[in-house]
Amino acid sequence: MEDTNVAGYLIPKGSHVLLSRVGLGRNPEIWHKPLEFNPERHLDGGSSELALVEPDMRFISFSAGRRGCIAQNLGTVMSVMLLARLLQGFSWSMPRGQSAIDLVESDKNLNLSKPLVLQAKPRLPLSMYYV
Repeated sequence: MEDTNVAGYLIPKGSHVLLSRVGLGRNPEIWHKPLEFNPERHLDGGSSELALVEPDMRFISFSAGRRGCIAQNLGTVMSVMLLARLLQGFSWSMPRGQSAIDLVESDKNLNLSKPLVLQAKPRLPLSMYYV
């Protein structure tokens, strides 16, 4: 190993480098209007396919390189299936007395600043739910 420069910064030999996922996702030099919600920016060249791996390393969803997540595809499919099952199986509404949903992000991380509270009402016959 030897000293190196990355984007004008000296990285001394033997240094440990940590990447900020928040910093990567909100970098205005990489993303157009990075603080605006725009999931279409992750679509692959105008197609309907989501690109979770991309060579420019603008974001790192599952880490990268030889130590990247070996279950990337499984994790992605399971997350999409879980969301689909929740949307299919329940009607969602706001609790009584709540007039709007607050989706403001926390200043410290990508979580919401306030918990998202919704009511789920089963839409399907009870025999369709595995308990």
